[in-house]
Amino acid sequence: MGVREYWLVDTEGEYHVRRLHGFELVDGEYVELPWAKRPDGTLAVWSPVLQLEQHFTDERLRFWNRKTGKYLKLPEEEEREAREEADRARREAEARAASEARAREEADRAREAEMRTTKALEARLAELQAGTRGPRNPA
Repeated sequence: MGVREYWLVDTEGEYHVRRLHGFELVDGEYVELPWAKRPDGTLAVWSPVLQLEQHFTDERLRFWNRKTGKYLKLPEEEEREAREEADRARREAEARAASEARAREEADRAREAEMRTTKALEARLAELQAGTRGPRNPA
């Protein structure tokens, strides 16, 4: 059928001595891809089709990107990161809303204080003006 690569992964180690085997189609025949054991014990095989190393480590198959030097994320890692990002965004929005509410309350208090001061000054001005209009006491 022309499948360019296929892989055998024996997660339990029941059928193969090595748990990871890759095969590439070369001139109509499948040839096993070379494998290596990394210093940490991880079994690694380069996938020419995917342009990634396939690693069997910690009882699971992972894809290693040589360019970035990182594993591709597993679905559960992506989900966890998405949840963490959503939680972080929610906390930031809540903090922003609380800060804005405090700023509004402070502005309201300042406006009320200003209004009280204005009323007190107007009342004092009225008193002073009333005092200057009354009869003068020539002494």
